[in-house]
Amino acid sequence: MSLISRMHAGGEAGQPGPQYLEDLACAYWLSETLFAAVETDLFTLLAAGSRTAGDIAATLAFDPGGVERWLQVLWALGLLERIAPSSRGGVAAFANSELSATYLVQGRDGYQGDSILWRKYLAVGWQSLLGCLQAGGRVLYPAAEEPHEQLARRVRRYIRAMDNVAGVKAREIVPVFKGVLDTGAILDVGAGSGAMAAGFLEQYPGLRATLIDLPEVLDFAGELLQSRSCIDRITCSAANILEPWPVSDHSFDLVILSNVLHAYSEQEVPPLLAKSAACLKPGGLLLVHDFWPEHSPVKAALFDLNMLINTYNGRLFPASWVRSQLAGLDLCSTELIPLRTDTALMIAGKNEQALASLCLNG
Repeated sequence: MSLISRMHAGGEAGQPGPQYLEDLACAYWLSETLFAAVETDLFTLLAAGSRTAGDIAATLAFDPGGVERWLQVLWALGLLERIAPSSRGGVAAFANSELSATYLVQGRDGYQGDSILWRKYLAVGWQSLLGCLQAGGRVLYPAAEEPHEQLARRVRRYIRAMDNVAGVKAREIVPVFKGVLDTGAILDVGAGSGAMAAGFLEQYPGLRATLIDLPEVLDFAGELLQSRSCIDRITCSAANILEPWPVSDHSFDLVILSNVLHAYSEQEVPPLLAKSAACLKPGGLLLVHDFWPEHSPVKAALFDLNMLINTYNGRLFPASWVRSQLAGLDLCSTELIPLRTDTALMIAGKNEQALASLCLNG
């Protein structure tokens, strides 16, 4: 059960009440507890085995009493396991839960720590919400003359975060194309770290990919991709995706727009979809992966507000609106294909038979 669901269940007869409101107001207590654990790399520390609160405090140079209380909260949240002392007078120890061991230990495939800390970075913008509502848009911007080193750090922080997320999503998305996309060429638009395209290439060795993004993004993406076995099948093509793309029309079997549309306005998205459609081979497919109000209404509404606060003109779009834009480009499209997480897919193409071949069962 999600946190929101548990909050709703706290009122009388299952209806929201004062406790629900209090829990909403205290929600940042949960995130700050998690941020501290990720920032101190607590879960990587515990990957080698259980430790007592005193041991952990000594390693982190923290106060033992405060650490004990912090660990109790992490245990209550299911992020740690508490191991009772084996003898009278002994001291309890703490170990990673399965969730933390899977997603919060640095170096492991599912690591989400960079994504979590990006959410902490976004919190500064959220504190300007009232000003954004008054102004009708974002009010906090990076410095106009942002030093190159500062820009590079910000870009790297963001790309690491998106790499965490994209790796998880790719594992769920790639199998949809089994038997449909064994060979050919992929274009990943606004590719970020390249993790989405890399997920396809590692599953289907007959594919090659071209990544389009800003030069400073692709520079760091190239560093991240060096460790991937598919690096020799990836081409990086630097461009602002709102400007002409340095690729040929009708050249790609799959065009990916993963978490791209929400960063742009209602006027900017139709040209992006038109360029994507123009790049498709006759039997090619367009993959649109994003947040959708129809799939996860609460998270989508919050994410849309996040776009108001932290982007120049980004917003979320209903699936019906995107589908109508695709239809105007003579593309037929699937209904939303829900992922197990907070995002979903829409896949489009000129060839209905190709859509029918997708592995959508389950």
